Amino acid sequence: MTHDLLTVEGLEQSFGGVMALAGVSFQTPAGLIYAVIGPNGAGKTTLFNNLCGFYQPSAGSIRFDGHELRDLPPHRIAALGMARTFQNLQLFFNMTVIENVMVGCHLRARTGLLAAALRLPQVRREERRLRTWASEALELCDLADRAEQPAGALPYGLMKRVEIARALAAKPRLLLLDEPAAGLNDTETLALRELIARIRASGVTVLLVEHHMPLVMSVSDRLLVLDYGSVLAEGSPAEIQANPRVIAAYLGGAVQYAV
Repeated sequence: MTHDLLTVEGLEQSFGGVMALAGVSFQTPAGLIYAVIGPNGAGKTTLFNNLCGFYQPSAGSIRFDGHELRDLPPHRIAALGMARTFQNLQLFFNMTVIENVMVGCHLRARTGLLAAALRLPQVRREERRLRTWASEALELCDLADRAEQPAGALPYGLMKRVEIARALAAKPRLLLLDEPAAGLNDTETLALRELIARIRASGVTVLLVEHHMPLVMSVSDRLLVLDYGSVLAEGSPAEIQANPRVIAAYLGGAVQYAV
């Protein structure tokens, strides 16, 4: 039996009198791929920034597995089991792929700065443990053979996968993907769809913001539609495709996508 891993109630966010989020409420059940769609400026990234603690909401509640997230800093939220990627690449291009992914493990590290400076035995043991976690994330993302290559030398599509692997290395229960298909070609987007499905199969709940409708409709279990910061609709891919309000506001016509 599934339970709601993330519950958002009455979330509001205003910037200088402009309401970016207006009473947004939804629940994300554990084990699902839950997508958030809407036109540019609908509030999707603002929603992610609220969930991760980058913005503090003006009103409302965010509960993650029973923990209230309002007023918590980002590192505390990440430690509870939430990780995210970004629209724009945030890699260390001069570091190797596995070094980039190991950065995602830092919240799970236990040794302190002094122990690390002295290279005590527990530091070496922990580094091996974190490297193992990073290697597992690379394997899931089909990047194991790229582990020792400089991240900056990879094609753009593989760089996006490195970001996903780094987020997975933090061992999250909820992974937030912010427009992961942006800039990808059709072949890379198909591979991304398969990767997102594998991530869900590994036990990680996925919250997806994406404009690529064929990807969204084929991979998602449920969708939330935002428009001008408010919830326009919520439902299955088939229900969203048939919703006349969604068609008028976003999909632009009675287009059917494979689901």
